[in-house]
Amino acid sequence: MSKTRDMTEGSPLRLMLAFSLPLFLANALQVFYVIADSAIVGRMLGVASFAAVGATMSTLLLITMTVQAVTHGFGIVLAQRFGAKDEEGLRRSFIIAVYFISALGVLIGLGGIFGSRPLLNALNTPETLMPEAVTYLGIIMGGMGITCVNFLSQAMLRAVGDSKTPMIAIISSSLLNIGLSIALVRPFGIAGPAAAMLLANGASALYCFISLYKSKILKNLNFRWHDPSAKALLRMGLPLGLRNVVIQFGGLVMQRYINDFGVDFIAGVAIAKRMYTFILIAALTLEAAIATFVAQNFGAGKLERVKQGVRTGLYLMMGSSAVIMLVTFLAGPSILKAMFTGDPATITAVLDIGVWQLTWMVLGLPVVYLIFLYRPALEGIGKPLIPTLSGFAELAFRILAIVVITPFFDEWGVILADQIGWVGAAVLLTAAYYTVLRKKPFPSKGIPQK
Repeated sequence: MSKTRDMTEGSPLRLMLAFSLPLFLANALQVFYVIADSAIVGRMLGVASFAAVGATMSTLLLITMTVQAVTHGFGIVLAQRFGAKDEEGLRRSFIIAVYFISALGVLIGLGGIFGSRPLLNALNTPETLMPEAVTYLGIIMGGMGITCVNFLSQAMLRAVGDSKTPMIAIISSSLLNIGLSIALVRPFGIAGPAAAMLLANGASALYCFISLYKSKILKNLNFRWHDPSAKALLRMGLPLGLRNVVIQFGGLVMQRYINDFGVDFIAGVAIAKRMYTFILIAALTLEAAIATFVAQNFGAGKLERVKQGVRTGLYLMMGSSAVIMLVTFLAGPSILKAMFTGDPATITAVLDIGVWQLTWMVLGLPVVYLIFLYRPALEGIGKPLIPTLSGFAELAFRILAIVVITPFFDEWGVILADQIGWVGAAVLLTAAYYTVLRKKPFPSKGIPQK
């Protein structure tokens, strides 16, 4: 049964750590899943198949991260309702969120069915990779409605302070995903891991909804449309979704340039990006804790607790980024090497590129961890526009790096683009948070109840 957690009273450090631990364990298993899934493709199907999956990565990141941002925005509204003790508003907002996210899933699914090949052609995907890339992208996009519902169910649980149920769902679905990928990859090729991902997401969503149904959170649901709830959800969800569209569009631009450097370079960058979940494991965990803490206390009108929570988050972010940097430098190359078998010369070329890319990603960790601190803090106090603008800043700096550096230094433009984009976004978010804080944009008695 889902267990809620009121974060408007008690030690911010204790509350954040208690909230974060289940998420950290779940994210740790997801890291294992990502690495294992990559190894399944790379070792059982070969470098070319892994490169085909890598060629779809920017597109899938754009879609997945956008859906996650929208559901995260919806979760902030739900957390504010919960913090304000507005039970009717919480239930009403959740139903409207279900309507919105279901429609989004259908639209993405249609886009995947009819648009996968044209999009991959526009990105100059090598023809040798095209058949498997189209299959993989089409299946995952076609079933994106399942993923959308899964993200929303987890966002609802976290909004009411329950991080344990999403943890169990993520752990179970990750193990199921790995097992299904191994079982399906031989008979169905690249389609096997894609189908396994959708089946695992469906199992996770079902578990979360059963937990919500058994709890008292969603009792006496009203399925009627409610304009104020819809406007509140869109006001938070759309800017965050737009932010990630903008950020990940930069990834599409990068993928276009990556594809120009050949299959080995595509595979090398792809294996480094597979480590992205690992190096951001603490940031993703703490972001959820900070967003929930700030949103609940914003809903309760507690300014000092918001400040205290963000300060605590800063210490946690910087400490954890230092630990992740050390672990990655020590273990990262060995992890990348375990993902492939094949021609030694090809493997060496791919790994050289992968380690190169990973090294520069890790050097930028303290900067990107600041993004994951101040972005949820601003969103939690009802300021989604600034995080959206930070997405434009990140996009501008990434494209600038590619356009300016690549003509003179070739691959360096691609290798450094992410880190340069992070700097632009982090500077804007940090300055904006402390500027907004001085204006004290907090309600004296919580958010409006109706």
